[in-house]
Amino acid sequence: MAWLCGCMLWTEPAAGQTEYLAAPESVASPQAVMPESIVCPPLPDCLYGAPGCDDFCYHLGGKGRAYYVNDQRIEFTGQEASFAVEGVLDGGIHQQAGEWDLQCETELFLNQPFDRNLLVDSPNRQSFADNFDIDPFLISQLYVSGRRDDLYIALGRFVTPFGRFYFTNYRNSFDDSPFIRSEAILFRETGLLLQWDPSIWVFTAALTNGGPQQDTNSSKALVARVGIEEDWFAVGGSVKVQDGIGSESQKTYKQHVGFDAMLRRGNWTLSGEAIYDEYGLRRPGIRPRDIRWGRSFYFRDLNSGSSEPINGVGYYLNLGYEGPFWSLAFNYGEFYPQELGVPAHDIITRRGIVKASRHWTPHFETYAIALTETDRDDRLDSHARRGLYYILGGQFAF
Repeated sequence: MAWLCGCMLWTEPAAGQTEYLAAPESVASPQAVMPESIVCPPLPDCLYGAPGCDDFCYHLGGKGRAYYVNDQRIEFTGQEASFAVEGVLDGGIHQQAGEWDLQCETELFLNQPFDRNLLVDSPNRQSFADNFDIDPFLISQLYVSGRRDDLYIALGRFVTPFGRFYFTNYRNSFDDSPFIRSEAILFRETGLLLQWDPSIWVFTAALTNGGPQQDTNSSKALVARVGIEEDWFAVGGSVKVQDGIGSESQKTYKQHVGFDAMLRRGNWTLSGEAIYDEYGLRRPGIRPRDIRWGRSFYFRDLNSGSSEPINGVGYYLNLGYEGPFWSLAFNYGEFYPQELGVPAHDIITRRGIVKASRHWTPHFETYAIALTETDRDDRLDSHARRGLYYILGGQFAF
């Protein structure tokens, strides 16, 4: 990643050189909730206030990845195996204005769409077709923010301030994640965020749309977390409260209470999260083909009664290793849904994930992901769904 200060270019130093600035966590990595203030590196040839140089920094970076994915969980759709490419572009501007550190950060996703000749020869396949309508260009993050001492304010689209997680994702869809992260907790929220973080304490509250994009009703969500955070240890509790997202006649519940913790020693990090989750359709009578925003492959878009959310509890544990050449992650979690008498929904999901990445250069890595979970006897076609998913790919970062 290259940083520029006024008119002068500054790049991160190579190993063994003096490091003027501790590089922030990449905005392409969603585990960082809100960045610390960024200070321009002290460049002797670019004095603040000198003619031709301004007191601001800006940076530009990104990732490009290519991979093969095979997801047997969606084998009935015909889209389970594919080669694919993705890109990530991120950048930001940082400027000091008196006692305020002002920032504008953005992260853009470049996605390869599916061919439009989908397999839709049955009502089930037709009802899932919208799941594969992929936007080629997606705003992942875009927010303006300011920090003054322990106070931080952000407005825009940012990482969801619910809980904390400490694993790397290798897909723009984030579906290589534990169940409660890929199916329940949103990775991004849009709204206004306030954070106060004196010493080891972190108090965060955000008023957001509650859904993945712009809102389709006037209801807003409150997302809040209280935590203690140090480099080697973190613990916190979170809540998201809302009466439902989506249009008034098709609202879906998406609220939860959670707990997160992390312990780091050397190159190893042990972390985990647990949630009580409320989900499902707010009103009865919505047919699967009426769900134009994408159906849940785990049948989370059912209804248990008028204005009665479905509930469930889930957790995961993650053990990660970050070394000079290898990055490893071992993850296991479970989700226990409320029993509705619908076998396709009521099954307990047990998911295990292993990720391994080999860093060949500071910018290039190859990786492999294996995800296995409970097989499902849903009979969406002629046979049960296998809970197997794997990826082999390579990624270049700059």
